[in-house]
Amino acid sequence: MPKAAPRWLTHLGIGAVAGLGGGFMSLGGGTLVIPLLMSWAGLMPLQARGTAIMVSVFSAATGTIMYASRGQIDLEIVLWVALPSFVITPLAAAWSERLPPNAFKREFGAVITLGGLLVISRDFLPVAFTVPPDGYHAYLLGVGVIEGLVAGVVGISGGPILAPLFVLGLGLPQQLAQGCSLAARLPATLSGSWENWRLGNICKPMILPLAVGALSGAAVGSHLALGLPEAHLRSVFGIFLILLGMHYLIRHRRVHH
Repeated sequence: MPKAAPRWLTHLGIGAVAGLGGGFMSLGGGTLVIPLLMSWAGLMPLQARGTAIMVSVFSAATGTIMYASRGQIDLEIVLWVALPSFVITPLAAAWSERLPPNAFKREFGAVITLGGLLVISRDFLPVAFTVPPDGYHAYLLGVGVIEGLVAGVVGISGGPILAPLFVLGLGLPQQLAQGCSLAARLPATLSGSWENWRLGNICKPMILPLAVGALSGAAVGSHLALGLPEAHLRSVFGIFLILLGMHYLIRHRRVHH
């Protein structure tokens, strides 16, 4: 019994990191938690990915409620993105069972590094990236497809992809982009969790402490993000994306050398 308590507290802490990242920067599921589940909890890559996606359900749901209470969610955006991602995520998760653990990690790192740079410099770019009105819904469907693929294959719940695409492609302020990101990825995390549960890629004994930590962390993180000036939050988000992207690029290089 004395040995179980430290493990429970470790899992609680991992969940809190997931929730804090989800609420503060619409990141947290696989982005922050997969490395912690592998290093601190000793899970294998596929099990860490599946467990992280389930943790994202709790952090995204709490963050969605917090952002919605401040009017920082656009339901039209959420629905158009959520529908394709809900369908594609479990299909991508099942397909990726045959892929090596580090497949697409380098490409993912390069994309989010570029996204971070563009988000930070959005106000200074000579050309706007916003989509024209007649391509609005097609763009949102495409974003949903991308999010489903990322969530299913990489195990990242979508924040590093969704929020930059909302900020750059739609011109949304950072808080609204993060609120839409949290809400839009809820269906994908639910369907992805179901598929990973079916495949046996979720560590069930860890779910309760991870969920408790994620719920509390997301509430705190959302409160902090909603209280920051938009430009400051966007800069923090962009810097974190750059650091995260570089992490994936460096780790991929080490694996292949």
